[in-house]
Amino acid sequence: MVGFRVFGLALTAVSAVIALPQSTTSAPEDYAKRGLNVRLSIADGLLSNTTDGRVHVLFAPAGTDPLEDTEVDSSPDKIFGKNVFGIEAGSIITLSGGSSVDTDTGVYGWPNVSLNQIPAGSYSVQAFLTKYETAVRSDGSKVSVRFPCGDGGATINGPGSLTSVITDVQITGRGQTVELKFTNVTGPEDFTGSEIGGCNQGNYEDAGSLKHLKIRSEALSKFWGRDMYVGANIRLPPGYANSTTRYPVVYEQDHWTGGDWRYSEAFTAQWDSGIIPATNSSPSRPTPKFIHVTFRHEAPFYDDSYAVNTANIGPYGDAINDEMIPLIDSTFRTIAEPYARVQEGGSTGGWISAASLAYRPDLFGACFSSYPDSLSFIRHQAIPLYTNKNAYFNADGSSIPSIRTFVNDTEVVLATTQQENHWELSFGTSTRSFLQWDVWQAVFSAQGYNNYPLEAWDKYTGEIYPGAVELWKPFDLAEYITSNWASSRNLGQVLKNRMFIYVGGRDTYYLNLGVQEFQKKVEALGGAGWANFTYLPTRPHGGVYNNLPQWEFFELVYQWIQDHAPDGKTPLDSAVTVPTSRGNAWEEVLAHGGRAAAKARQADPEVKNDGRGRVTASVGRWDPGVTLEAQWIADRREVGRKFEVKQGQEVEFKPERGVGDLVLKVTGRKRGYRAEERRSNSLRAQLVISHAVPLAVTRCGAPYRGLTCSSAICGRHAASNHVHYACFATPGKRNEAVSAVCTGTKMLFSRAHALHWLLYLCCHPSSSLQGGLAHTSAGLAQHVVDGHSTSMLS
Repeated sequence: MVGFRVFGLALTAVSAVIALPQSTTSAPEDYAKRGLNVRLSIADGLLSNTTDGRVHVLFAPAGTDPLEDTEVDSSPDKIFGKNVFGIEAGSIITLSGGSSVDTDTGVYGWPNVSLNQIPAGSYSVQAFLTKYETAVRSDGSKVSVRFPCGDGGATINGPGSLTSVITDVQITGRGQTVELKFTNVTGPEDFTGSEIGGCNQGNYEDAGSLKHLKIRSEALSKFWGRDMYVGANIRLPPGYANSTTRYPVVYEQDHWTGGDWRYSEAFTAQWDSGIIPATNSSPSRPTPKFIHVTFRHEAPFYDDSYAVNTANIGPYGDAINDEMIPLIDSTFRTIAEPYARVQEGGSTGGWISAASLAYRPDLFGACFSSYPDSLSFIRHQAIPLYTNKNAYFNADGSSIPSIRTFVNDTEVVLATTQQENHWELSFGTSTRSFLQWDVWQAVFSAQGYNNYPLEAWDKYTGEIYPGAVELWKPFDLAEYITSNWASSRNLGQVLKNRMFIYVGGRDTYYLNLGVQEFQKKVEALGGAGWANFTYLPTRPHGGVYNNLPQWEFFELVYQWIQDHAPDGKTPLDSAVTVPTSRGNAWEEVLAHGGRAAAKARQADPEVKNDGRGRVTASVGRWDPGVTLEAQWIADRREVGRKFEVKQGQEVEFKPERGVGDLVLKVTGRKRGYRAEERRSNSLRAQLVISHAVPLAVTRCGAPYRGLTCSSAICGRHAASNHVHYACFATPGKRNEAVSAVCTGTKMLFSRAHALHWLLYLCCHPSSSLQGGLAHTSAGLAQHVVDGHSTSMLS
């Protein structure tokens, strides 16, 4: 979670955003005939290859830069997006209308879904084309995404984007086409460093005590099938260059940091001087001496990867912990021991710091996690994710809030979860907006069968998919810790007294609710004091741990390190930093949520006979949220009307006539997925008998005397790959033979009828069973089919 949403803009004043509109879907009558269209052309020389991507068109109040404010809780813009495919030089892109149904290939806008809802007036309009690149990942999944390049995952107008000039337009409220032209390509920042990888993760020069490292990650590059990098910014303590001392390391988790660190010039001067200035209440004193590290890990889907292994973003946990940190240890004089490695951060960094300790207690000593993203999905922000049916509305119809402030001690909601998710959807489909709710889907979700994150709810309607939510649980830290409390990881003992968590009671994004649920779960097993929790009732989102002055917080962390050193007051026991405590293993992550797991969740429909003449079918297994439509096909022809079915449902076939071949066709549809048709096995008109006694060649009795049958008919049926047996009656003893020879047969009909059917199998050349079949008459076939058609399906 962030204190900013797009381009690092700060949360804006309350007065500007209280009247935030809902998405609207009805079109003004003035546009009924022609509507408002936007026609985009491309200047020569901007595209050398065909590209897929997403077009954004922003309508801002006249005279303002459309990129000046694109925030959900304050923007005056009207933002429209459309996915485009196969765009090349000379292509013309047209945007018209808009719909909440076809968000994958059509126009979708916020706060107005359709272009036809833009009120008449004066606007400054600008268009952008974000280019996607196709990646085939090592697990076989294939996605089309944008790879950031030192920009921290800009939502729009990142490096490589095509842009138009800002154009003043008068919208008439009648049929109209706005003409815009892409005339420029946005370049990367003008980096001056000499790091490897070009603009990937930025490229920065060292400056005094601030050093930079960047590596090509083997783990990430293997997964993504291209060169992938992670970087680190290392601030060395004063006196480092003139000593041989080894230092502990504080790893501060944050969003995209660029090449600098997040502290002011005044604070940096104090760091470098080694002296904390005196105040009215305290004298000057030495600064705590440690190495400070932040990471650069912008990634597809967001400005940071959440620094853990995930099926959608990749093994960033391994890249940082097993590749970058060892390089830091070998490059600088660190104390490479768990007690001397502390994680800290706020918001997204709060979650990362807590997750880093929970998954890697063998590597880190403690975490100081401030206002972290949801530590328990019992409350994902304000959403009761495990119990609600909708992410946007409670059962009583009330909206679920997302962003708030307080005015005179009264809560004011600045944006609801619906508003914020709809806003994100205008920037990108399939979780590609580079915004907060989408990255949670990318981090916590398994891969969907469509290769993209298996979203826990529908982005427009808010319908929650419990099956998808269930797959989030490895990243629900309360669930993860308590389910491994007494397992081989032994987290109940391993993590005890090592987690320090702070949140304000008025957190801007309701993250205090997740902290409270986390505390309930761990204390239900570990008792009060298992972890350290601080709640400051009136504090919003942001600030330093426990709302301390920065140096006091660093002193607190440094004191913990000293206390838990081998010669400290309470040394960190080696029994709680054992390798068996490690979690979030890449192999386990892929097995749970990668491409193979997505495919294993699927199944085709299946038609079957229960042995008593009842024919039913499953509708197959599909990803959560896929809506299904079924159609019976008998003898290669559609029977009856298409009908809606639900996942997990069983349907029954009740024929009105004879059927020789039966199939259930099911079509699945979901936002972000291509419509897919799956067909069941073919259930043929055959009698399946559990066993039979093979007979020698015999002849059929009257009225079919003279027709010869062979015991070779007993065998495997090639089409269905099932074993079928036929048993025959000797002339003049039809019923008796059936009774004696077919003991144990799965009878689908009366013995007399069975005899006719067996004779049909034996004597009619159209029988699908293999064997020595003789000629017979069409009359026999008609007799059998008409007389016993309802009993022939097996």
